[in-house]
Amino acid sequence: MAGISRRGLFPLLGGAAALSQGTMLRAALPQRGMRVAVIGAGIIGASIAYHLARDGAMVTVLEKEKPAAGATGGSFAWLNAGGKRPHPYYMLNLLGILGWHRLQTELGHDALPMQWNGCVQWRSGADVAQRTQASIEQQMAWGYPSQMIDAARLSALMPGLNPGAVDVASFCPAEGTVNPRVATEAMLAAAETLGATVESPVSVTGFDAGAGPVRRVLTGGGALDVDAVVIAAGLDSMPLSAMLGAHVPIETSPGILAHTEPGANVLPRLAFGAGANMKQPPDGGFVTGSTFAGTPDMAPTRKNGERLLAAARTYVPALHDLKLDWVSIGHRVLPKDSFPIVGHLPGKTNAYVAAMHSGMSMAPLIGELAATEVLGGPKAELLTTFRPDRFAG
Repeated sequence: MAGISRRGLFPLLGGAAALSQGTMLRAALPQRGMRVAVIGAGIIGASIAYHLARDGAMVTVLEKEKPAAGATGGSFAWLNAGGKRPHPYYMLNLLGILGWHRLQTELGHDALPMQWNGCVQWRSGADVAQRTQASIEQQMAWGYPSQMIDAARLSALMPGLNPGAVDVASFCPAEGTVNPRVATEAMLAAAETLGATVESPVSVTGFDAGAGPVRRVLTGGGALDVDAVVIAAGLDSMPLSAMLGAHVPIETSPGILAHTEPGANVLPRLAFGAGANMKQPPDGGFVTGSTFAGTPDMAPTRKNGERLLAAARTYVPALHDLKLDWVSIGHRVLPKDSFPIVGHLPGKTNAYVAAMHSGMSMAPLIGELAATEVLGGPKAELLTTFRPDRFAG
């Protein structure tokens, strides 16, 4: 991390015990060698598949399209925990950020390149400034390394930025980003090296379960015998869980991103101004979106891409020399109460679900904890308030 060390974060998390609950439990897993089907090859499914394979399971990943084809591929991939409430949800995101550092060590920095240069945000207007300052103060009270900065510090951190009026600004050095497709493929490749199989495109059509545990996963190409099944299929997690008699309420909203041709590297950090969320991956192409909430016209058209790019150009002069390359869309996975749904389905001891927004931030942690639970290890206290049975009845 730029500006804050991994060691420096340990006290904020209550020590190393909080950092990697799943790692410490791995040696106690009673059911290594289980045959586990993971449905979905987005970032959550890929992480669970990797951690299951690492922990000794025989894993088959079933993906109806291609890896990272859904919400993952259209994600801005802002790895953050700031502003996440309540505290248990904040901790999932914070530990997820540290989990990305662990994954880089396990998979290799070449296989999993990431940008850990932090994030800046700024706004103008007295009301917005007051709300932003209150949010940053709350984050700092929880030990999150956000800090208020002035316009001069903002300019020093982002010399290629023209922020306009700045009434309030913040910088969090612990935040970062990753290419969501590259990250997904890296974890799936690591899982395959450990013996996992990735099958795509293949559609799951049902389960052989009845009133008991799941014995087979039924697909368009046949049936797969399993000891356990993990549903990590994004928006499809709702109908797939319903096949097993479980209510997993999920909503969605679309979000589009504009991607430019490569240019000079002038945006070293994530940047969030009014109407523009911006980043510049190592290849030099800019990625920008306008908001994390859906709007009536969110089709991935060139017209909408140009609109996003025009907003970003007000802040980044270098963008005036770059052309729009392509526009992507992602349909966010939004549990009905906004919080992750993770755990065994009610009444099914060997069927597990993992569905959430902010999956990019939490994926490493969710993968590790889910693998531990699927393989019969202790239940993770971190997930207590996020179980699917809260929607039962």
